[in-house]
Amino acid sequence: MNKVKKESFYYSLSVLSVVLLLAGWWFASVTNESLAGPAEAVERFFRLIENPVMDKPVHVHILASMRRILVAFAAASVVGVSLGVCFGIFPVFRRMFWPVFCILRPIPPLAWIPIVILWFGVTGDTSKNIIIFIGIVMAIVINTYASIRETDPLLLKAGKTLGANKWQTLVHITLPDSIPAIFAGMKTGLSTGWMSVVAAEMIAAKEGIGFLINMSMKTTPDTALDFVGIVLVALCSSLVSFILTVIERKLCPWLRLDAE
Repeated sequence: MNKVKKESFYYSLSVLSVVLLLAGWWFASVTNESLAGPAEAVERFFRLIENPVMDKPVHVHILASMRRILVAFAAASVVGVSLGVCFGIFPVFRRMFWPVFCILRPIPPLAWIPIVILWFGVTGDTSKNIIIFIGIVMAIVINTYASIRETDPLLLKAGKTLGANKWQTLVHITLPDSIPAIFAGMKTGLSTGWMSVVAAEMIAAKEGIGFLINMSMKTTPDTALDFVGIVLVALCSSLVSFILTVIERKLCPWLRLDAE
């Protein structure tokens, strides 16, 4: 019974935080007439369904952004985890390429936009996917590398005692122990990825959520459309993060036990 009450209390706190956010948004719109409130944003969303931007329904813009983020995220996950593992278990590889990675890591993804567009053009999704990839991959590499280096020494010693070779140790001990940190890096990178996709679509795209946000500033400022784009980004990002959390729980059932 106490457990049920505790979960209900935590759920109430989550609902309360959303209510406070909406209340703050409403209060800001009341004090500043040029700022659209929650009701105006909802109304603008339905008007967007009736009168599509660039003759493209709103779901086309949502799917375009989701497609770009998922393609870049899948590629960044494969490359990021692979690089992080290599940095963690191969000293020669780390000594050779870690300085290069450290030089590139602080560069914002948006700084690459002119170069990427020059190389790959503005048509198609290639340039946008590369920019999003750059935004996501760094966090995954850092978290994977750190988790590989910080694997529980007792687990490594137990594997060595049982006769596990380097490959078996990596597959059966190091990687499973690193999964929570790797997923944390994926979620962190995903946030940067959404910032990158919105920026890329605002500069060089004819569809996508970032394109909608950009259209809100074309002539008369349309803050309601701007907020529609912001809310859509938040909802899409939350959906992908939720899916990652479900996968993480499946791969690491002990995390749920710890939470309880």
